[in-house]
Amino acid sequence: MNASRISRGPFPIVLVVATALIPIRGAGGQDPGGAGGFVEATRLLPDSTAGVVRIPDVPAFCAAWGETNFGKLMDDPLLDPFRAAQRERSRRYFESIDSKVGLKPGDLYDIASGEVVVAWLPFERDKRRPYAMCVIADTRGMKDELDTTLEAIDGDLKAQGATRKDVEHNGTPVRVYARKPKPGQLKIEEIVITADESRVIAADRDSVVFDLLDAIDGNPKGPAIATVEAFRSVTDRSRERLEADIAGVSGEQTEDAAEKADGGDAADDGAGLDDGAVGLEWFARPFQMGRILREVMEVDRGNQVDIVRLLENQGFNAVLAAGGVVGLGVDRYDLLHRGFVLAPPTTADSGRYELAARMLQLPNLPLADIPSWVDSEVATFLRFNWKMEKAFWASETLVNEALGDDEIFQSMIRDIREDEEGPQIDLVEDVLPNLDDQAILVTDNTLPASVDSDRMLVGIRVKDAEVIRQVVRDTMEVEPDVTVIDAVPGVEIWVVDRNRSETDFDDDLFADLGFDEVEAESDPPPPLLEHWAIALVDQGPGSDAPYLMFSSHPELLIRTARRISGEPAAGGTGPEADAGEGLGQMVDELRRLGADEVAVDRVVRLRLSLRVKYELLRRGELQDIDSLGASLLRRFARTPDATGPGSIDGGTLPPVEQIDHYFRPGGSFVESTDDGWTLNGFILR
Repeated sequence: MNASRISRGPFPIVLVVATALIPIRGAGGQDPGGAGGFVEATRLLPDSTAGVVRIPDVPAFCAAWGETNFGKLMDDPLLDPFRAAQRERSRRYFESIDSKVGLKPGDLYDIASGEVVVAWLPFERDKRRPYAMCVIADTRGMKDELDTTLEAIDGDLKAQGATRKDVEHNGTPVRVYARKPKPGQLKIEEIVITADESRVIAADRDSVVFDLLDAIDGNPKGPAIATVEAFRSVTDRSRERLEADIAGVSGEQTEDAAEKADGGDAADDGAGLDDGAVGLEWFARPFQMGRILREVMEVDRGNQVDIVRLLENQGFNAVLAAGGVVGLGVDRYDLLHRGFVLAPPTTADSGRYELAARMLQLPNLPLADIPSWVDSEVATFLRFNWKMEKAFWASETLVNEALGDDEIFQSMIRDIREDEEGPQIDLVEDVLPNLDDQAILVTDNTLPASVDSDRMLVGIRVKDAEVIRQVVRDTMEVEPDVTVIDAVPGVEIWVVDRNRSETDFDDDLFADLGFDEVEAESDPPPPLLEHWAIALVDQGPGSDAPYLMFSSHPELLIRTARRISGEPAAGGTGPEADAGEGLGQMVDELRRLGADEVAVDRVVRLRLSLRVKYELLRRGELQDIDSLGASLLRRFARTPDATGPGSIDGGTLPPVEQIDHYFRPGGSFVESTDDGWTLNGFILR
């Protein structure tokens, strides 16, 4: 295989994105290359494996990816100047994240003739390095390319100061490279690589490679991950649903597939995706992967709450596994994902789970149309059903443990009700009983693009509008920096302007979530948003219920309230607009994929949702956005070494209108089941 067979562009990106997930067809045990003696990686990896991402056929995957809109975008000559400008930075970035095992994504592209698997394994007893990462690639028929790649890796590592030692395990030669330690580093890192006529294995721990070689020889230390019930349940269900899609069953399982999903024999070694379903598979044990990712990101928690341990203690470890399979070019979809989260009940009562995990109550309701108050300018629409009152009470033990006080939750409720200087709101009697079990979140953005263009609105259905209206009034009257406006007759819109520093949001948010390397200061963090608005909007001609609405921008709340009340609102039409790509049409696509009764549904128009961020990237202003998404992007876009540029240079990107036809709409939905949730998503061709 060589670089000319297909554009190299998407493959490194796909592997890097995949670095958070796990395998697909491994449980089926089929031989992707046709040689009966070849054993898939998921039958070699141990049952303790925490996470896997698997591309079953790299050449076919690359070919299929090239036919998607994302693939075509990456090959568009309009992006040539941008690619050239970013080439050195991308090389440094990919090398930095792949130096753990020596093999870079470009290497795998050149040498893989079949599957590539990336896996993470826990070593919790090793406090200095409690995890390992390994890459396994099918290299049959690629001997010359493999030899060339291994020699290039050898030269690169030695140039970086690594020393090489050649050893044998069961007669198989193994290269062990000791990395040059960084200043102050106590434990010497190693890269271990071995290859034969079938595969190459690379890891950052020699015992991982030795154990895999033992498994190849038929002497595994224990069961393989492919034999674990949780792995088989998640991957088989996901695969069967995608197979049904490919067979033209519109997402419905066949009787045989349904029987397997309900407890039938899922270990059919003849099972496997149709050859036309070229894609990616993933699997994860959430809590094991959470601990590994914390180490990968080098999070120093200091005195902050250990979120992973907190959730485990509060019963969320009922979530045993998650996984899915992505098909490329299936029917009318560029990308089609089918997945499953395995979380069997741990109690017999109606709460299903213990302690705070009882919050995980997401009832299925018939999939409804988009409300008419959502106009054609909305970029994303998310609707979820959640038993909010029960979830609130379930959170008591979580709050108490997080704050280290078994009485603090009840104390806060009492203070909110009785504090003479506060709003004196009775959450128990007035608020919780009057919130419905459905919420909606919409986003849009305004032009011309600016750091304030992205807007968000949350609407919660309410049962008694008058009670909630009074609660809002009592709460906001004691708030500082608040004004009330009457832009819409009969609607009190309360607007808050905090006048906060533009630099506070990123650090405050990530300190709250536990991703900041600096210990939290003793002073409480300021609010997350500078400007926001809240209102109770009565049921009107444009809605089926009253809503408690919160928005990051008062203008968006005013616009929405006018649509609900039946008043004309400047710009925008109904959710069915936009030439077959409207939000309403995307809900029809969800139904086409089997969304009948759902717990969560989401639709998105990428052309609208990405246009402002893209323009700000071109102007070098993306880092100035005061939002969660931009904060995440800033965190992950940081150059790994101190000598590189501080952010992506988008100055060479073409205007968005020249490429936005590649940004196709999509959607997703979640169904609650007896033992977890199905995950379903698509992006149109």
